[in-house]
Amino acid sequence: MKSFLYKISLLFFLIVLLSSCKDTYSEKERFYLSNGWSYSEYGEPHEFHPLADKDLPQLVKLLPDASGYIFIKKSFNIPQHFRHKEIYLFLGRVKIAAKVYLNGHLLGQAGFFPPHEFTEGEKSSYFKIPKEYINFSDKNTIMICVWCNEYGTIQDMPFISSSDDVIHKAEFENLVNSKIYMIFSVVLLIVFLIYFFLFLLRRSEIENLSFSQMCFSTALYLVTFYIGEYSIIYKHIYSFLLFEQIFNGTAPIITSYFVINFTRDFLKHRERTFSRIGRFILTLIALALPFCTSDLSTSRLLLRYGFLIMVLQFIYPTVILIKALQKKESQAIKFILCFVPIYLVLFYEAFTRLVLKQPTNTLILSISWLCVIFLFLGLLIVNFVQLAGKVEYMNKHLENLVVERTQALEKERNRAVKEIDLAGFVQKNFYNVDTSEIKNWEIKFAFKAMSGVSGDLYILFMSENHLNGVGIFDISGHGIASGLVTMLVKNIIEQEFKKGMKHPLHEVMAKINERIILEKGSIENYLTGLIIRFSENYCELVNAGHPKALLYSAKNKILGPIEQDGVNQFGAIGIPDFPISFESLKFKIHKGDEIVLYTDGITECTNAKKEYFGSERIMSVFKENVDKPLENQVNAMTDTLFKFSGTEKLNDDITYLILKKL
Repeated sequence: MKSFLYKISLLFFLIVLLSSCKDTYSEKERFYLSNGWSYSEYGEPHEFHPLADKDLPQLVKLLPDASGYIFIKKSFNIPQHFRHKEIYLFLGRVKIAAKVYLNGHLLGQAGFFPPHEFTEGEKSSYFKIPKEYINFSDKNTIMICVWCNEYGTIQDMPFISSSDDVIHKAEFENLVNSKIYMIFSVVLLIVFLIYFFLFLLRRSEIENLSFSQMCFSTALYLVTFYIGEYSIIYKHIYSFLLFEQIFNGTAPIITSYFVINFTRDFLKHRERTFSRIGRFILTLIALALPFCTSDLSTSRLLLRYGFLIMVLQFIYPTVILIKALQKKESQAIKFILCFVPIYLVLFYEAFTRLVLKQPTNTLILSISWLCVIFLFLGLLIVNFVQLAGKVEYMNKHLENLVVERTQALEKERNRAVKEIDLAGFVQKNFYNVDTSEIKNWEIKFAFKAMSGVSGDLYILFMSENHLNGVGIFDISGHGIASGLVTMLVKNIIEQEFKKGMKHPLHEVMAKINERIILEKGSIENYLTGLIIRFSENYCELVNAGHPKALLYSAKNKILGPIEQDGVNQFGAIGIPDFPISFESLKFKIHKGDEIVLYTDGITECTNAKKEYFGSERIMSVFKENVDKPLENQVNAMTDTLFKFSGTEKLNDDITYLILKKL
């Protein structure tokens, strides 16, 4: 716990240090335009009123309706040391838009004015001052026309300095206040993809989904900071109102919703259905509110009500955390500590707003939230590493562990279920083969275990991008024991097939049988199976008691079992002292022909009437879908099978392969 607190403190310190960095380049050379500002709602020749420097970031408050133009000006003498230098004006961050004039000459514009109003976000603006615009012998007057609409601010104190100084200052400010958030957005999107795919791989860890969603919505919100750097994002594609509704409205509300979900999922709390539906509906209402008007002022007012709805929803995760703390769950304590940066910043913002009367600093709020996100990321990584350690341990001791659990199956039933799920995950990865690079065959398959770990085994014998053969086997029994046997025999079969490429296939199968009997020892499981070896236009098949393979002739449009008079396709593998003689048969194969392999888990699948699915249905489904792509053919078989079985549970593992000659 102390180590965790130390990491939180260090990360928060580094982020605050970065956010508080100040540029000190040529500070003495700068001529700040502080003091002496005045403002008018109508500009020249109307009267101007005094304006304090502290009111520059709050210009919108000077307008009765918080919308319209405001003109500010200041007269000053330019220091003589600028006479022989190329000088620039640093204006800084402006919202929404501004035009800058010096002695009546337009220097430039930041943002966009109506009818296509738009802000440049946190981008700092600067302008070159031509020498012919400057009066070195008398007063100079700078006037800034600012367009305000709920926003109206000049956040930084303008100054005049050399070109190098101003450009350096602007680049530094843009990095700290704008561009760095583009980097954060990219990082968050990468994290989103990683954790989203982690969830797809392991659906039980639902916190990975809610965390990925939280990262995505946060990345969406950060667009508001760097949008000025990339004009292609906003250049008249949509209105400023829509931009505000999406990025300053929808994104924070959705983020709040995902934070609540993440709290629930991380602490493994089961939320009632009516609570889920209720929160979802409330969130939809909060999201819809800002879009109920075409006026920015009204939209922002409605958005506040939307935020209030989300604040009320935080009662739910608060209750969850209190219950978890009462149970003294360490994860709850770590979860709360991750929020320390946001707690501190909220306290600071409340103090500066209520006591110092300063506006809310959304920049530092965003930084603190990013800090929280990365602390959550660190916490999930720690949990993942701990889980990986447990998986590694179980992989090393799986066989002994399974034997122990088998002896006390009823006593340890709940724990055994988890072990079966884990072993199934390991098995799927163990059998995973990339078939996309195979050039001479197209292969698609369906593979489903009855109880987590499968006793079915399929093997693709490949050399580089060439398929030399295929095997399908069915180990007796179910569960972890048969799953372990599949791992054992897989290596034996692959080794003997490779060594026996120049030998008759029935001799290869006989050698496989001998090695399995020897190496599995006293394990009682046996197996049936068949192997097919491919040459250019011929195939050689040996069957040891497995359901017969099917061959579809693309030329003749005929489907039938692969068999030959007088060739035995009976027997079994792995039974000591069991007399067996394997026999080979050969058949031709042509381009477009398809070979169908399956295990008896399909033919022996039953429905509520206790009817068997049978091989005739397999052939019927295949014929109905033979003109479709291979993946559709496989999906058609599994869909038909599950529709046939209905509510009946599978009574065996199922494997179904289709190979098409290219």
